[in-house]
Amino acid sequence: MRVWLSAVVVLLCLASSGAYAQEHLVAKGYSSDQTSHAVEEIVQPRTDRQIARWNQMVCPQFVGFPADVEKQFEAHLEDRFARYGIPVKAHCPIPQLFILATVHEDDLIDHILERDPYLMQGIDVAPGVIDNFRVSTAFADNFRLPPADVRHAIRQDYPVRWFSDVGIEYNGQTGTHLLNGNLPPRFGGGRATALYIGEIPMTSFLGAIRHEDIKYMAITVDLSKMEGVSWPSLFEYVSMVALTNPQLKDYDTSETILGGFVKHRKPQSGDFTMTDLDDAVVREFYTNDRAEDGREETQKIASDVTASLHP
Repeated sequence: MRVWLSAVVVLLCLASSGAYAQEHLVAKGYSSDQTSHAVEEIVQPRTDRQIARWNQMVCPQFVGFPADVEKQFEAHLEDRFARYGIPVKAHCPIPQLFILATVHEDDLIDHILERDPYLMQGIDVAPGVIDNFRVSTAFADNFRLPPADVRHAIRQDYPVRWFSDVGIEYNGQTGTHLLNGNLPPRFGGGRATALYIGEIPMTSFLGAIRHEDIKYMAITVDLSKMEGVSWPSLFEYVSMVALTNPQLKDYDTSETILGGFVKHRKPQSGDFTMTDLDDAVVREFYTNDRAEDGREETQKIASDVTASLHP
């Protein structure tokens, strides 16, 4: 884990949380084609990639929220994650999910990018030969800069922004060999414990033998842009983001909280909840085989969600 979070200074500001008329978003009046499109807009793995999920207990850390709000946020997040079978434990020594509140989001993002341009993406080296050690190309994406679109998106003035560290894991095995000798200086020196070396195949006769996990995730919330937004709405929106790690963009449909809560990079007034569509997407998201090809799995999720909402 990087050390950049130790240097983050988050300024505190209270967001208004008055009572507003409830806005229930449900997938009624939507055609099956529209529902399928909405699902595929949410679940978008990169080409030749799998769908990344949380596959371990998630330990959140909240920074910059009022103490009472932080306690409510923790309880809400634990409840939402538990609904889909993901255990959550607060106050861990090494958190994986960082939720940072600020009133100067641009400054915070600039600071993060200055301290860690790799945005927590594995070890800061390129795939291939590293001082005579060869890293398997199957794990190459553990060692690359984050895609340009991710870096571009988090510089846009969204009220909530996020990025994640997605690691490629080897199903059921270590996928490692012990190295003889010391690690290169850029790895900190010392005796080697384990690195992925050799060529790890992508598939076996029993199917894919690798999967992608969300290792760490950081979500920044600009409280200066939350006028008219209730705390429960923010809790729900951040929960959906944290569960699915979607692309940071404007979403077409208001039948998902991703499209209802933020429009044209601005939060909407009112109380929002995860919709029936959101719930169906997340349930399928965490039910399907994590080792399957991302595009094939996306089609299956779209098909299953559409069938459940349009019987």
